[in-house]
Amino acid sequence: MSTEITEAIPPTKELMTPQEVSELTGYSLKALASHRGSKTGFPYYKFNRRIFYKQSEIMAAIEKTKVETSAKAL
Repeated sequence: MSTEITEAIPPTKELMTPQEVSELTGYSLKALASHRGSKTGFPYYKFNRRIFYKQSEIMAAIEKTKVETSAKAL
């Protein structure tokens, strides 16, 4: 996992707001809302009309997009 990504969020903060997810991933708030509406994208939680994402689930989704390369290419 990238050091830059793991340093972006304190390790004790498990629940993230859409704004925080947007800042981390680069997805706009509108795109996150659209994904929620179509039940695609990151898993989310709705509590008292507020939307939250679990940091661990966001990081797992990012990790799934990892592309392996060979060290020879460097």
